Amino acid sequence: MKPTMQSSFYDYHKRISEISARMVKASKAELDDEIQRSLKEALQPLGVDRGGLLQVFEDSPIVHIAYAWYDDGLEPVSKDINLAERYPWAYQHIVVQGKTWAMSCLGDLPPEADVDLRSYRLLGSKSVLSIPLFLGQKIDYILTVNALKEERDWPEEIVVYLRLLGEIFVSALQRRVDDYALLEAKERLSLAVESAGAGILDLDLESGVYWTTDRAREILGLDSGLSVKFENTLKLIHPDDKAMFQKVMGEVISKKGQGSIEYRIVLPNGQIRWLRRWVRYHEGFPAGRPRLLGITLDVTERQQMELKLRAQLQEIERLHGQLEEENSYLRNEVMSCRERKNLHNFGERMQEVLIKVEQVASTECTVLIEGETGTGKEVLAQAIHQSSPRSHRMMITVNCAALPAALVESELFGREKGAFTGALSRQVGRFELAQGSTLFLDEIGEMPLETQAKLLRVLQEGEFERLGSPKTIKVDVRVLAASNRDLAVEVSQGRFRRDLYYRLNVFPILLPPLRERREDIPQLVWEFISEFGDRMGKKIRRIAKNDMERLKVHAWPGNIRELRNVIEHAMIVTKGDTLELAHLLVNAPQDEPVVTLEEMERRHIQRILKVAGNRVRGSGGAAELLAINPSTLNSRMRKLGIKARPV
Repeated sequence: MKPTMQSSFYDYHKRISEISARMVKASKAELDDEIQRSLKEALQPLGVDRGGLLQVFEDSPIVHIAYAWYDDGLEPVSKDINLAERYPWAYQHIVVQGKTWAMSCLGDLPPEADVDLRSYRLLGSKSVLSIPLFLGQKIDYILTVNALKEERDWPEEIVVYLRLLGEIFVSALQRRVDDYALLEAKERLSLAVESAGAGILDLDLESGVYWTTDRAREILGLDSGLSVKFENTLKLIHPDDKAMFQKVMGEVISKKGQGSIEYRIVLPNGQIRWLRRWVRYHEGFPAGRPRLLGITLDVTERQQMELKLRAQLQEIERLHGQLEEENSYLRNEVMSCRERKNLHNFGERMQEVLIKVEQVASTECTVLIEGETGTGKEVLAQAIHQSSPRSHRMMITVNCAALPAALVESELFGREKGAFTGALSRQVGRFELAQGSTLFLDEIGEMPLETQAKLLRVLQEGEFERLGSPKTIKVDVRVLAASNRDLAVEVSQGRFRRDLYYRLNVFPILLPPLRERREDIPQLVWEFISEFGDRMGKKIRRIAKNDMERLKVHAWPGNIRELRNVIEHAMIVTKGDTLELAHLLVNAPQDEPVVTLEEMERRHIQRILKVAGNRVRGSGGAAELLAINPSTLNSRMRKLGIKARPV
């Protein structure tokens, strides 16, 4: 099974953090072995077959494989490769243009890359990812990985992960280069010799005047030929670093020893540079005259790279935290559904439904659940998921009716930062969150037509693009859908796509309304009593027979949801151990005359309005008691000719 996005971000972050920490601790002698170990540790879990760090030489098409990892049984390839000769197209793309090359299959190569195609086939490569790694403006290394056994995609999180891995390696290698250069400079310290990239300054402590090399003046941004005084160089030091600089210099002088410091200077043009300075106390001419001999390096690029790496690690931490929050939210959302009671002890009508659930659960088939509002469509979807091979992962739910039309697409498929006005961050869509699991689309009849087209593509091809991104994302998701509308009628009236309806309606399940399964009402009542009793700390042991009979003959246009609300209300007002229902069902007749469904709905809404004090919206309003959207209730009231005062 492929790793989920949530687990991938966490694993990558953890692995990168561990590798980065080891790179910092590794000595110069240990670094090669540490990089070799880290390559295996980082690449093996990705399912690739070989990978390595290729060193690029300026003005030469030949690259050298500095570090490599091969899966068991694979033979090493040549250490030196002429890219311009064997991979001319890739050489232009990666080395000359400095672009990342992600090849999922050999068919991704353009026609002009026929030489590259032959070379990839010769080495058995089926999928390749190559990432150029920069030091300043120059490419020093290429991190490349190959899949030989089967083709694969290179998701963005993998590319980011490997780029960060490569930059950690390159930073460590560059630090080793810097350390060796500085060690050599210190060992060969002489007024006549300039170390590579270093400036030499010799300070006369009595006069406060420096002797400097040209490189030192260049680093400090000073004009050649002018006398350089200590007080002038002190003015260049960043205000936040000045006290630390003076402290280190003071200790070196007082102890007649040596020391080092890393600090910032601010040039006249406002540019900030990071410098590394080593100083040593000595006595020069005339005899016994105190001096400070120093070597200064401009380490701005290294500092910028380290800052960039720290920022990237912080971003990974932030994204990890964001995914943890989203995962927690979804877990709570699904757990609320799991609180619903067992379905298997109900009457004949529901047993017919459960037979269908048992038939379809173990398949990958799309299921369309139809039924009136409040009949338990989401509970049934959860039952299908829990009986399926995907039950080890959470089912993800999207209520299409609860989302503004403009946000449905980004909620389902995700978006990139800046995809539209107000998109201030990247958002992972519900299809990606449901990878390897089940996605339940409740009230799918409310989905906008333009989003229906994109959904159809996912159902048929298993792929989509985030809003604002051209990259195709492949997913393995089972879709369950539900609607309280007759979708066949919606299709005939042009409000729902015919092709999507046929794709969803492979295995339809119709949930009967509560009035057609009255034999289940006693069991439902006692289950709700148990649920609310646990929450409220109440023990109900009896229900008057007359009250239970009235519950069984009630019309229940709001179905199970309405029954649940009635029981919750009764539990709130009940003081003893007998459920008090009379005040809620006082107007419910024992033998109601046959009326149309529309008239039954009109009467029920009028009764709820009376209980709610003629209020539709707000706490305790009719919409809340009926557990439906206030706009939906207003629409039904207009259709039924019911008026209520607005609040």
